[in-house]
Amino acid sequence: MKLKNYLDIVNVFITNNMENLLLCVIILSIITLIVFINVNIKLSKIVKKYKNLTRGMDGSNIEDILLHQTDYLKDLDNEVSDIKKAIAQLTQDNRQMIKKVYWKRYNAFPEMGSDLSFSLALLNDGNSGVVITSIYGRDENRVYLKPIIEGKSSYTLSPEEREIILKAIQTKII
Repeated sequence: MKLKNYLDIVNVFITNNMENLLLCVIILSIITLIVFINVNIKLSKIVKKYKNLTRGMDGSNIEDILLHQTDYLKDLDNEVSDIKKAIAQLTQDNRQMIKKVYWKRYNAFPEMGSDLSFSLALLNDGNSGVVITSIYGRDENRVYLKPIIEGKSSYTLSPEEREIILKAIQTKII
């Protein structure tokens, strides 16, 4: 019974206030329409900006651009890795290269009168390499090659050879 009473009250209220209710519904619809139009305008601006962004400058979309950049960065990373390996190899090779060179001309035999004999030291960073000595005599010329390891040789060295090895070791590398 209570439900029937309630429905009757609502029915009477609607009939008595039909014009006012209809006016409220129309006003509410107009407000809803205005809000809808405003939201639609803002959404269309956002969609336009999004399309411009995804289209890119040359017509490609942002996804293609990002994928291209990712591939490009991977290629650069590989190139940098290869360059680092090459630098490491060059650094290792550089330590073995002859960098310290010193020579001396001298007169091996006082009666010969000219500095036709010489000794030449060729050393790397670790003071290893060779000493080449040419002893000039009146009737013959002899050439000796002696290995040098860490500034020393297992062969007997002449005073001139010891001198040029010491001076080669003291040579400043640029």
